[in-house]
Amino acid sequence: MDQHSLLKELQSRYGFPAEEFPKLLTFFGEKSFKKNEVIFKAGDIVRHTYFVMKGCIRQYYISPEGIERTIYFAEEGSFCGELMSFVHSTPTNLNLQALEETDVLFINLKDWETAITTIPAFTLYHIKNHQRLMAKLKEEVGKAHNETPDEKYRRLISEKPHLLQRLPQYHIAAYIGVTPETLSRIRKRNTQI
Repeated sequence: MDQHSLLKELQSRYGFPAEEFPKLLTFFGEKSFKKNEVIFKAGDIVRHTYFVMKGCIRQYYISPEGIERTIYFAEEGSFCGELMSFVHSTPTNLNLQALEETDVLFINLKDWETAITTIPAFTLYHIKNHQRLMAKLKEEVGKAHNETPDEKYRRLISEKPHLLQRLPQYHIAAYIGVTPETLSRIRKRNTQI
């Protein structure tokens, strides 16, 4: 695996010094997941945080009615996991699944805490990235409450058009909160615009 995509991500959010990268990399392991493999499920205590080197992972929850709702797609160059469960060793209410053959770097809590406390640049990366993610999350929640499914679909086309080619339509439907049949109608309406 090419660990340099992790360095690229770290440097994109904060000027992470390249000379610190070999030390940081010692805290990570490598793992591969098969297509459709569940990495963790609701009720589990999340033991690792992942950085996607190759592939695509989805994070989702299942409603009491049994409906899956995808909230996040992690592609190459993205971190994924569930921070509250990871840091506090409490059960998660989310699920994580590899949608393709996926290679990741992973870190456990003990090593993450050691890296955070011994590599200041990693600490700054996490602070800045956390701030960015919190702002994006607030924006996403606002959009989710105010956008129609058609608007969500058009935003997905605008922001991540490649996902429409990369992923099955039922995952796209779960992401925008509709059934696959409704997604089909939305796609048809939006190709006529």
